Amino acid sequence: MRAFTEWPVEVPETDTPPLKVPAVSQVETLSCSDAELTRPLVQSIKAAANEGHWIQTYTEEQVGRHFLANYGYFELVGPKGHFHSNHLRAFVAYWGAGLKYDWHHHEAEEIYLCLAGGATFYADGRAPVKVSPGKAVFHASHQSHAMMTTDQPILTLVLWRGAGLAGLPRMDNA
Repeated sequence: MRAFTEWPVEVPETDTPPLKVPAVSQVETLSCSDAELTRPLVQSIKAAANEGHWIQTYTEEQVGRHFLANYGYFELVGPKGHFHSNHLRAFVAYWGAGLKYDWHHHEAEEIYLCLAGGATFYADGRAPVKVSPGKAVFHASHQSHAMMTTDQPILTLVLWRGAGLAGLPRMDNA
């Protein structure tokens, strides 16, 4: 992760209020039995899940009701995060079991670090990559990518760097 980006020196706390999405209850009860390396972080996220300002980028028209009931994220560090930085964005993101996060892209470069559970990531120009706790996957700027969970959910730490930090992902079919 250190090779991906330098951590900002100053990240002042913001006055971001808690906000829940339906998936927060799944995060709070998430098993981390497979997450030996990341267990302390997962347990901290579970304990503080109600304090996050959880949001969803997509609409029901774009991804469906089931997807929205089983997905959410909060910006821990970034322009709109609990801690402010214009240098990087760090998100805690969750997708429930059996979800397809369809093909999308964004300007910022991105790295997903799997904290608990697992998924398969797909990207233009690359073979599929299965991630498990402690494993990471990188997506270049504007590289179209997708993700699929199967019988288990995935909890991730997602970092963005470079141009486009203020932007949002866009579905490729949008």
